[in-house]
Amino acid sequence: MSLQWLFPTPVLQVDLEPDAEIVEAMNAEIESFDHNVFLHPEFSDRNNLTGDLLGHAGLDQLHRMDAFQWLNQRLAEQTSLYLKELLGPEHGLEVHIQKAWPVVCSRDGGSIELHSHRNAQLSAVFYVRVDTDNSSGEIEFQAPDDYFSHVMAIPYRDAAVSGGMFSPKPNRLLLFPSDLRHRVMPYEGQTPRYSVSYDLAVTTSSGRGKEMRMSHPMDWVPLTMFSPQV
Repeated sequence: MSLQWLFPTPVLQVDLEPDAEIVEAMNAEIESFDHNVFLHPEFSDRNNLTGDLLGHAGLDQLHRMDAFQWLNQRLAEQTSLYLKELLGPEHGLEVHIQKAWPVVCSRDGGSIELHSHRNAQLSAVFYVRVDTDNSSGEIEFQAPDDYFSHVMAIPYRDAAVSGGMFSPKPNRLLLFPSDLRHRVMPYEGQTPRYSVSYDLAVTTSSGRGKEMRMSHPMDWVPLTMFSPQV
């Protein structure tokens, strides 16, 4: 496991070791997404596909599929280690998967523009299929626009300076604060590149709310329950 600090926010990088059957199952699910969606005329001119942006039901719910249960478990383990490293062993926080979706970068320069995930606290990317010995399609991180992260009150020393560049590799997991701006540089490979992205919500434990922390979903009350019945 490698924990690299940026501004001084950490990006965790770890290379996992799934067995061949697990890799085959994940590949099969994303390959199906790739073939089925790229065939649609409205997507024929794109060089990338991101499942959570396409408006198709269920494409942001990969974490509910059998093929990705192993990955969910490994992500849980690494997120636990990550929070202990960042906040100490008594942080008292819980992490929830908001959504997980497939990302396909085509072999002819597939890229993703600079963005951040302001809906979440932590995000992750796992590379399922990458051409061997091909370092193109790196992910670049930049500090967010705000001096203070919305994640866990982490200050950024310089919000204008570019951050680290991480090379893709099969079975590599990256975990990072969601408000870090990031982009994918053009990918040039022999085959499309497949990855899975996660957005994670970090909350307090149920019944243990704390100022400046998101409370557990079990403590929420839908306001609609107070709406007049029609």
